[in-house]
Amino acid sequence: MSGYRRIFAVLGVGVLAVIAAGGIDRAQDDPGGEPRTIEVAICLDSSGSMKPLIDAARLSLWDVVNELSQVRPVPTVRVALLGFGGRAEGGPQSGWVKVRAPLTEDLDQVSAQLFEMTTGGGTEYVGRVLQTALDGLAWSEPGEDTLRMIFVAGNEPADQDPEVDFREMAADALEREFELYVVYCGQETDPHAATWKELAETAEGRFATLDLRAASSVVGTSVDREMARLGTELNRTYVGLGEQGKTGLKAVEAQDQKVEALSLAAAAARAETKAGALYGRNWDLIDSIASGRTSLDEIEPTSLPKVMRGMTPDERSAYVETVRGERERIRRQILDLSAQRRRLVAEQAKKSGLDSSKTFDGIVRGAILQELGDRGYEAEGK
Repeated sequence: MSGYRRIFAVLGVGVLAVIAAGGIDRAQDDPGGEPRTIEVAICLDSSGSMKPLIDAARLSLWDVVNELSQVRPVPTVRVALLGFGGRAEGGPQSGWVKVRAPLTEDLDQVSAQLFEMTTGGGTEYVGRVLQTALDGLAWSEPGEDTLRMIFVAGNEPADQDPEVDFREMAADALEREFELYVVYCGQETDPHAATWKELAETAEGRFATLDLRAASSVVGTSVDREMARLGTELNRTYVGLGEQGKTGLKAVEAQDQKVEALSLAAAAARAETKAGALYGRNWDLIDSIASGRTSLDEIEPTSLPKVMRGMTPDERSAYVETVRGERERIRRQILDLSAQRRRLVAEQAKKSGLDSSKTFDGIVRGAILQELGDRGYEAEGK
């Protein structure tokens, strides 16, 4: 495949994303290398039959992100989430397409929108969602250090849109050198699959199928509960700045609760993400100082949390160092456990004979890592 921006019309991941660059974590975990940008638009069919796909995206987001955190140099990642086909995705004027999250480094925003998605309806306009992804998002300019991808997944014919021809959108994507990965949720021999194959071929992208009965390969391990607990403990080390800080911390806590209620394994994966290099918090004082976005003496006292407002400058500096040290201690505990978790997951997969390349997260990981490998990235420990 040619170019740095070809499309992958895929089943959508509420990947990624994305996915964000974390100031303090990036400085600690990636001391060298030029930063590169990965932008991923995830387009998920939310019609009545697609709940297993959305559940798989909710479960898999954090494990996919953690795979990216092993890549060197650590990339900056922005993810967008689009829904199409469901009653909650707008109406006739938008072709039942809704941009649920713009291209963002805020993983919690993407996760929150995945949990907001509901299924229902059945007007799946693939042409319209591709048009919206191509023209309705704030993509970076193309270049050698920028990878732009579109993932689209669904299970009805791709040619239903009465106004926008999916073939024209595929040709547009090819001309603009996006990456397209098309995932049909069904069997390759299904009659509906033919239009999805044509979509991939026209865009010179890739085609895959997914069995919704086995959409996710997320499995539980003996270290999940402790990792989830430590992930929650990390929240005590976030020092929110102003109203944005209050809102940001609430969002973190809300997603912790929702992910853990869905799956302890997913909560463990989320804890690893929070401890790693791809989880950004631009509202956090510790990260803002470590990344050079601000310094302690530049911040208005009214923007600081109450516990710091009455402190002297020296006391504030000491407080920041204490919190930073506590965060690092928790991070290292999580990352040590995550190495165990990876080994346990691999052992379970081997015993069960599970082919993770056929699952939602496996398809997404494989597609992204192959593209990154083609661009000179290396996976740590591989």
